[in-house]
Parts: sequence; structure tokens; C-alpha cells
Amino acid sequence: MDKIPCRSTILWGAVCAFSVLIVPLLGQAHEPLNPNVIKFGIFPYQSPKTIVEIYGPLAARLEKKLGKKIIISSAPDAKIFLEKARNQGCDLLLSAPMAYYKLRPAGYKVIAKGIPAFYGGAIVRKDSEIKTIEQLKGKKVAAMGEHSYCAYSFILPQLEAKGINPRKDVEFQFLGKVDSVIYGVINKKFDAGLIKIDTLDLPAFAGVRDQVTIITRSPEIPQFPFVVKISMDATTIAAMQEVFAALSPDNPEELEILESMQVERIVTATDADYDGFYEQIKDTDYFRQP
Repeated sequence: MDKIPCRSTILWGAVCAFSVLIVPLLGQAHEPLNPNVIKFGIFPYQSPKTIVEIYGPLAARLEKKLGKKIIISSAPDAKIFLEKARNQGCDLLLSAPMAYYKLRPAGYKVIAKGIPAFYGGAIVRKDSEIKTIEQLKGKKVAAMGEHSYCAYSFILPQLEAKGINPRKDVEFQFLGKVDSVIYGVINKKFDAGLIKIDTLDLPAFAGVRDQVTIITRSPEIPQFPFVVKISMDATTIAAMQEVFAALSPDNPEELEILESMQVERIVTATDADYDGFYEQIKDTDYFRQP
């Protein structure tokens, strides 16, 4: 979900023109509501610079439609993202699916999602001797974090099915950022890496995608959900959904926005659209933690 680096100057111009900002994810449960500001928190799967390049144009459209300042927020890692979001730090969030299930009790609901679904996978260097997941036993594997199904949790039952104890027989290291995982494998710091597979289609990885191969894939995973505080008024929610749904692949500028997010469209959604996936992953170690 990255975008072509050479367009960063253009994107920053668009961002500044609409007063979109990026700041640390802040806010407490009892922070006074500013009716003229929408705090848009984005899960920290990329660097802050990349996040604003990807979501700045979308935030600018929201700002124009709503007549409110959009402040793009992120966090240093998944744990801090969850902590601040639980404290009602944002009005609008784009969250990793697994993290969202932990946020529901804090008062958020789904309003939209990208389509189609995606897949996680394990990558190795093309010249690696590792061809199957059985060969990951005793190896070092880079992953995003326990919050990630596509870049960690999916492979655990696959390993167990092969008689491998993933907690004892594989050395997982959580790196938090997808580029760290990919380049960690390419530079031989890790024997394998777990990523969202279509990340390799991004322009940023055009020069290295042919250096890796995929040895296993996850089941289908729904895109990150757009969620809002349940207290948000229906008029504002409808306006946001209208902005999302209006992005068309037939419009070159809007196609760039969709491609940067690695989706074909953004459609209206509800919590029910993610309930099936929850049943699939609810017994993972991630949900045994606070």
C-alpha cells in the first residue's frame, strides 16, 4: 500500500493545499470534541511519510466534502495505536482487521472497506534452499507483528499441521514495517518473511520483487476496515461513505488513490462484514492478550 516516490512532491502539495496534517496519534477519552476537526488515524504499517503520501489525497477529498480540517494521525507501533484509539484518540480510523476486534469495545463501528480481499504469504529469496514451510523449522522468519494475520498468524496453524511447533521450532522476529521484512529477506538477515502478498506489486518494490518467491499463502483476508466512533452523527458518516464510494478507477487521478491503497473500490460496510473473519482468527494468541 505504498506509492511511487517521485510523486511525493505533488502529493505533499495536495496535502498542504487542503490543510491536511500528520501528527502522532493523540487524544484522551475526555478530550473536548472539536466539531471542525476530523482526526483520521491510520494503522502504522508504513512510515509516516508513506502514510501521508497514500492517504493525503483521500483526506483532502474528505476535507472538501465535510468542510472540516482532516488531521492524519499514526503511531510508532501497533501497541500504541491500540492504546490511543481505545482512548478515543480518533474520529475515523483505518485499522488492521485483527486490531479492530480489540477496538470494538472502545466504541467504534465499521462504515466502509476496500475490495477485493487479499492474501498473506511467506517469501524467501529465489536462490534459497527453502521450498516448503516444513523447511522453516529452525529458521529465522521476519514478520510484521502479532496484530497481523496476513504477515504472521496465518502461518501458525500451517506449521502445526506439519508437526512444527511455531513457538519453539521457528525464530520469529517482529519488525513492524513491510519494507523491513522484504529487505530483511533479500539481504539475508532472515531466511523467510511474512507479508501481504500484493505488497510486492507496489512500485517501491519493482526492483526486488523478482528476487523472492512465495512458498505458502493464507486464506482470504478482508481489507482494512474504515471505522468511526459510534457517536459520530449519521450525516457525517454518510458524507464520508459518499467520498469513498465516489472514487472511480475510470478517473486517472482517483485510480492513483485506489492503487496506492491497493484496492479496486471502497464500498459501504458494517461490522457484520468482518464477523466471518473473526470466527476464523478468534482463537489466535493475539486475542489472549489484553
